[in-house]
Amino acid sequence: MKCVVCGRNEAKINGLCEECYLNSRNYIKPPRNVEIIKCPRCDGIRVGNTWYYGKILEDAIAESLEKNSKILDDRIDVKIQYSVINTQNMLDVDYILKLNNVEKVEKHLVPFIFKKQLCPRCSRYSGDYFESIIQLRSDGRLKDDELLDLEEFVFKNVDIERKKNPDLYVLKKESRDGGMDFYLSSNSSGRVIARKIADRYGATVRESPHLAGVKEGKDFYRITFSVRLPDYREGDFIKVGNNAYMVVAIRKGQVKVINLKNGYVESITQKDLRDGGYRIFARKGDEVGAIKLYEEGEYIHFMETKNYRTLVIKKPFFKVNREFLIVLDGEEIYIVPETMNF
Repeated sequence: MKCVVCGRNEAKINGLCEECYLNSRNYIKPPRNVEIIKCPRCDGIRVGNTWYYGKILEDAIAESLEKNSKILDDRIDVKIQYSVINTQNMLDVDYILKLNNVEKVEKHLVPFIFKKQLCPRCSRYSGDYFESIIQLRSDGRLKDDELLDLEEFVFKNVDIERKKNPDLYVLKKESRDGGMDFYLSSNSSGRVIARKIADRYGATVRESPHLAGVKEGKDFYRITFSVRLPDYREGDFIKVGNNAYMVVAIRKGQVKVINLKNGYVESITQKDLRDGGYRIFARKGDEVGAIKLYEEGEYIHFMETKNYRTLVIKKPFFKVNREFLIVLDGEEIYIVPETMNF
C-alpha cells in the first residue's frame, strides 16, 4: 500500500510513509522557558531546583532543554541543537527528529531567562556558617614543613569529599598553639577527613559536640574533632628499652620500624609505644654520612664525611655498603639500614 499523501513510498504508519508522517505535524512540546541561575561567586549553576558545580553554562542549557522537552511519539529519536539569540533573550532550538532512516528538523524559539543568585554554599559561607572544627595538634611542636604537608592533605581531601557533598567548603584556617584549626561546613565530612588524617599520620581523634542552636526545628550541634599527632614522624629514630629503631611508616595505629641492630622490619602498636615508653634520640635529617675504610673481624672501621673522624663500630646483622649513614645517641653509634618502600 502506497502513502496516501505522496503516493510514492510505502505506507508505514496510519496510511503514511515515514517522511510524510514526520512532516504531518510537530512532535515536540518545548519548555515554556529555560531558566538558568548562576552563582556570581563560585560560578555554580542551578538547573530547576538543583545546583551544579563545575558545569559550564552551555551544558546546563542543553540539559534543561533535554529534560523539559516532551516528545509526543516515543517511536521518534531526538537530538537537540541550539543557539542563543542574545538580542531577544531567546534560544533558537533545532530538534532533529529521526524515524528509522528518515530525518526532519523541527524548529522552536524558547524564552531564555538568565539570573544571578548566590548558591546555598556561598550564602552560608558569606554568613560565616560552619558545622565542624578540625583541630590539629601534636605531642611536640609541628614544624613549618609538617604544617604545610598537613594543610595540603586537608584541602586535598576536602576536594575529594566535595564530590559527594557539593556544599562542602572550608570557611577559614587558623594557626593555633603550634597547630592549625580548620572550620568546615559539614560535620559528616569533618569526621571523614579527621579519620583520614589519623590513619595517615598515626594520630588520635576525639570528638566534642556542643549545642549551637536549632536548625529546622531540631537541636543543631557543632563538633570539634581534636586530632593529636604523635611526636615521632616517619624517618625519626626511637629507643624502646634497649632497642633502637628507625620509624618507616605510621598507619592506622601501627608503627612500622627497622631494628637498627639486625635490619629486620617490625611492627609496634602506638598503644604499646605509649604504654611502654619510648625516647626519640634522632630526627629525620640528623643522619651523618660515612665511608667504610676496612673491616676487621667483627668490626668496621669508617670515617665520618662531615668532620673526617675515624671510628670503629661492631658489624650489624645486615649488609653495609661502602658509603652509608649513621645516627648518634650520645656515645652510641648506629648504622642506618637502606630503607625500602613501605
